[in-house]
Amino acid sequence: MEVEPKYTFFLAPEKNYPGLNDKSIAQLIQKWGLNLMIQNFVFNEPFHQYHKYLLAEAFFKNNEVSKYLKIWDGKYSFSEQGIVANEVEINQIPCTVLSMEFFERLKNPENNIVYNSGSIRQKCEEQIDGIFVSDNLRKMLLDEESNEFRLFSKTERTEFIFKIFQMLILGGEYCQYEEQLEPYLECTKKIYKDLVRVHKLEDTNTPTISTMILEVIAKRDEPYFPKAPTHKQNIGFLLIDRNTREITTLLHQFGT
Repeated sequence: MEVEPKYTFFLAPEKNYPGLNDKSIAQLIQKWGLNLMIQNFVFNEPFHQYHKYLLAEAFFKNNEVSKYLKIWDGKYSFSEQGIVANEVEINQIPCTVLSMEFFERLKNPENNIVYNSGSIRQKCEEQIDGIFVSDNLRKMLLDEESNEFRLFSKTERTEFIFKIFQMLILGGEYCQYEEQLEPYLECTKKIYKDLVRVHKLEDTNTPTISTMILEVIAKRDEPYFPKAPTHKQNIGFLLIDRNTREITTLLHQFGT
């Protein structure tokens, strides 16, 4: 009978993310009003996929993690608040996309997202899920009754790269939207490359993704990672690399 691992966690040194630290990407993140927090931790025991619930729960219930984990303080910043979870919900997110060809359909003017110039098609403004929608790109993301929404299947929309793309486009409380599609694609590409580890299988030399993605809600009676998770733009992820025994936390909060 296998003994369940007892994980120990440590805060890792701050990583250098070439994409996120790129000046042009940093400016876009600020322009879109995104409140992002990324931290890195390491753990001591071997990890297998079937331990994902155990690992996530142990992570948020760990005193060492709680000392360093930065969460939204409601004052437009993140800080350490020493909260230890008493409940953790997780949902594994598929992460299989290896090429930006995944988004190529958005560039075809026949699909009604952009004009031939690459400019995003504008529309009359409406509010969906508490977010103002004034173009067909956001309509594709939020309006389930629209033809544009059908460009991506239900399964494709669960992919981690799609979730990053959506997070960037919908932005934060004070988002200044882009008129062109390309900046969103470029920013998605660089962040995805920063966060997801790709390696080649020894026997076939086939590229594969080794990072496991968990969408999480950690609670201390009330949710705190993220806070107010019913809002579409309040999202938290754990990115687990079993080879290096690393956990990366990715947290976005919409605003107040």
